[in-house]
Amino acid sequence: MTKAIVHIGYHKTSTTWFQKRFYPAVENVRYIPRNRVREVFLEDTAFHFEAKRAHAKLETDKDETIAICEEGLSGYLHTGGLAGYLSKEMAYRIKAIFPDAHIVIFVRNQYSMIAASYRQYIKGGGTYSIRRYLFAEDYLQGARAEIAKCPRFTFDHFEYVPLVSHYQSLFGAENVHVFPYEMLKETPEGFLSNFARRLDLEINLEKLVQSASNRSYGVGTMWIVRLLHHLTNRSVFDKHYVIHIPYWYELVRGVGEVLNKLPGLNWFPGSEAFLGRRLSGWIAQRYCRSNAMLEKMTGLSLAQFGYPLEPTPSIETA
Repeated sequence: MTKAIVHIGYHKTSTTWFQKRFYPAVENVRYIPRNRVREVFLEDTAFHFEAKRAHAKLETDKDETIAICEEGLSGYLHTGGLAGYLSKEMAYRIKAIFPDAHIVIFVRNQYSMIAASYRQYIKGGGTYSIRRYLFAEDYLQGARAEIAKCPRFTFDHFEYVPLVSHYQSLFGAENVHVFPYEMLKETPEGFLSNFARRLDLEINLEKLVQSASNRSYGVGTMWIVRLLHHLTNRSVFDKHYVIHIPYWYELVRGVGEVLNKLPGLNWFPGSEAFLGRRLSGWIAQRYCRSNAMLEKMTGLSLAQFGYPLEPTPSIETA
């Protein structure tokens, strides 16, 4: 039976770098390109997915080990994994194709994750304020206010315990490997060495160049790009635009990359400072219990990386 390592995300945890640099350099696995993975796992609707047909598309050999890395398997960050329905379903699809797979899940401090999600929203064409992005239900009316009819960002998506528990129930706790993104950023060489050892991956780390593949915008760049995106309807759904100018989105992406190299425009104050005291306090209240549970489930020490583990007194609403 084909052995599989399935890296499901989350978004904003260097998955692009793993796809472009790390997994293609592993010598004892065959890395399956992202476009094929998306075709196999994400294109079929719920009642038309067939495991045998999907497996055949991957063209795997029973004696080989394959690696898959696709953050979409954990759910698109701007829609909360379609309110979690897609995130949950992908686990069943992986199980149907690779019943003994090793699952890789990277998590990230929610202050940092939520700030990064909003920055990605702006980079992807968004125009609304951070509060409008995070608490869209306070602004929407009618069908758009119903999450079953119009999925949007949800704080539930970054409550990691339900997804980790779901995968553990399907694949066994010993086959679900959870890593803090911050550990990779803090000591990349040591982390990657341990990561490769844990998953039995043969790779020459000395030849591996680690550089950001999807760099987030600084504050200055972000606000300029946000203004320019009012002239395109791409590519996020929940946004406002005045008129759609063909190819404007692509032009703005290029302008944004140039602006983000300029001193001052690429500066970012840190996630908690960017979010503000009130919103940061609300986030701590929202995730502290779940993070404490994740520590117990995985044996990880999340406190050293600033994950909220204690509620913030007197913060009731963002």
